[in-house]
Amino acid sequence: MLYPPAFRSEFHKPEEGKKLMKSHREIAEQLDLFHSEQQGPGMIFWHPNGWRLFQSIQDHIRNLYQSHGFQEVRTPQFLKKDLWQTSGHLSMFGENMFFGGDQENELDYALKPMSCPAHILLFKRGVHSYRDLPVKLFEFGLVHRNESSGSLNGCLRLRQFTQDDAHVFCAWSQAKDEVGQFLKRAQLVYSQYGYQQLSVKISTRPEAALGHGALWQQAEQILMEGCQAQSLDYELQVGEGAFYGPKIELALTDNVGREWQCGTIQLDFNLPERFDIAYANAEGERERPVILHQAMYGSIERWLGMLLEVTQGALPEWIHPVPVAVATVGEIADEYAGSLVALIESAGLHVIADHSHNSVARKIKRFHKMKIPNILIVGEKEIETAQVALRRGKKVTAIETSKLVEALLAFQKTA
Repeated sequence: MLYPPAFRSEFHKPEEGKKLMKSHREIAEQLDLFHSEQQGPGMIFWHPNGWRLFQSIQDHIRNLYQSHGFQEVRTPQFLKKDLWQTSGHLSMFGENMFFGGDQENELDYALKPMSCPAHILLFKRGVHSYRDLPVKLFEFGLVHRNESSGSLNGCLRLRQFTQDDAHVFCAWSQAKDEVGQFLKRAQLVYSQYGYQQLSVKISTRPEAALGHGALWQQAEQILMEGCQAQSLDYELQVGEGAFYGPKIELALTDNVGREWQCGTIQLDFNLPERFDIAYANAEGERERPVILHQAMYGSIERWLGMLLEVTQGALPEWIHPVPVAVATVGEIADEYAGSLVALIESAGLHVIADHSHNSVARKIKRFHKMKIPNILIVGEKEIETAQVALRRGKKVTAIETSKLVEALLAFQKTA
């Protein structure tokens, strides 16, 4: 579990903790991250601070995917309805989709609610041998879902959001290992944000399902064995699977007892059949792969909103949009502060400086409200000694300017 410092003492009193907590929308206002408009219900207007935070989260998972053999792709958002007819989304998910068209056909297209059919089209572009498998693709897919207006909730429930959408095309014999690798990645990522416990649920065949029952049983068995191989206990959610295959859902619990459903991996044997995709096996014969649909965050926007509520804005330093601030003591320190800003920015860290005539105490109060972890105080004394006063929480340490960047970068490391 992740324990925000301000709420550790309330963990044994969850209801009291909930009363003290701000919503992610309040925190976003406080940190100047994003807002919504009536002209775009269920969509986010990102401010500079918020977009830096979004990109930090995105880059983190991008680096992870690439280090595990995934290749990043980009596919269109607006695709013809016949694609969604083939995939089954039109009949099984159509009420949650947005439709439009071109000059000839008013309603011949749909905004994609997910990226999987487009990734299948990419896979179909080549002739694949069993030696090529697994083929691993990922995309930060901007997707749209026609959620009811009453269900919208800041960035926790949106009509437009970004999935960290990954797909592994592999043989049935490779699926268990790929499930295990996903679970390992998930545990690594969540631990870097401070989580140590996972709740694992396996959702089985729903009533409205595609495909043969025997294949569903085989797929469900692979998911269970994948969890067992990682020594993860799981709960069965009977009938809660996606229409094209069973899935594992990963949930995290915060310090006031709320459960957040995050990562998923779905074993899909239906879409390979519906799109007639195949690879050449060792005997040169056509064989169907399976597809493992997976996402670590599910939605970057939702993960960000969850993170704001759980941390109450005290974000992990390595993704903080403004990790450093400089407070000057009088105009005499303005030039020195400017040199510090340039030095810190050259190291790739975002920094702001307050050169106003406000007192240092007021400047520090402002930075604390923004949850900035590193506050540098500079005045005449620091100029004379080529130092800065580094304030982290309530602790203030004098540090040589020549060692400042090294110290700040050390604080940026993931957990």
